[in-house]
Amino acid sequence: MTKLIDDYVGVFTQRSDHIKNAVNRCVEYWLPEQAPLILLFSTIGKVLVKQLDALNDDEKTFLFQHIEDGMCSNEDELASAVATGLVESLVTASDGNDELWKDIEQHLGSESNKHAIAWKNFGQ
Repeated sequence: MTKLIDDYVGVFTQRSDHIKNAVNRCVEYWLPEQAPLILLFSTIGKVLVKQLDALNDDEKTFLFQHIEDGMCSNEDELASAVATGLVESLVTASDGNDELWKDIEQHLGSESNKHAIAWKNFGQ
């Protein structure tokens, strides 16, 4: 994992013990290899959705802006992992729960939202 990606993940793990614990479990499971980035980022998204109700608006705004920053990164590996791991897991975790999806959607930045909508509509 590059320093940029490690630092990016670190923002989530510093903000949430739930995310930190899930990331640690994922990393430990894959040792001595590195956890696949898409799987690691998917784990972050799933845990974020599970704790969304416990976050205040400022925390949501900060974390979703961080997601948007990752989507817009010039580092292709980071942007790809955020899109296909994190953002797609947000969509998948909210399938069938319109209220949850609306909460997620209202916090997504423009690039994150474009990708989320494309993923949500994929195959329809």
